[in-house]
Amino acid sequence: MEMRLKVFSPIGVVLDSPVSQVDFEAIDGFYTLLPKHMDMVSALKPSILSYRSEGKAGYIACNKGVLVKKGNDVAVSTKLAIPGTDLKQLEKTITIDFKEMEQQRKEANLTMAKLEIGLTKGLMALNKEGNNHGGI
Repeated sequence: MEMRLKVFSPIGVVLDSPVSQVDFEAIDGFYTLLPKHMDMVSALKPSILSYRSEGKAGYIACNKGVLVKKGNDVAVSTKLAIPGTDLKQLEKTITIDFKEMEQQRKEANLTMAKLEIGLTKGLMALNKEGNNHGGI
């Protein structure tokens, strides 16, 4: 008996394959899924998802996401999925590239917050100035 693993990212389907096992890291620990395991939903950490298909191991670096197992179907939805065979390179992707992307996201959010504060202060000053001069 096998499961069907489908991995989705915003760019499309990254993997659609029959598998005998799926190993992943969730926010609450490490899991191994086998065909007869109970159904579940789990939030993924940035990590390497591994699977066995036709006796061979496969790997996908995932940048956060959600895994859903229902019956023999396992679906993973993630912000970014990078398949590969070189575990060292995939680990580097997670430890360096994903962290760098998270830092850039935080910096962009900080910049947006500063712009919003500046805009709000400017609008408040205009409103105050308009009220002091009789307004329109």
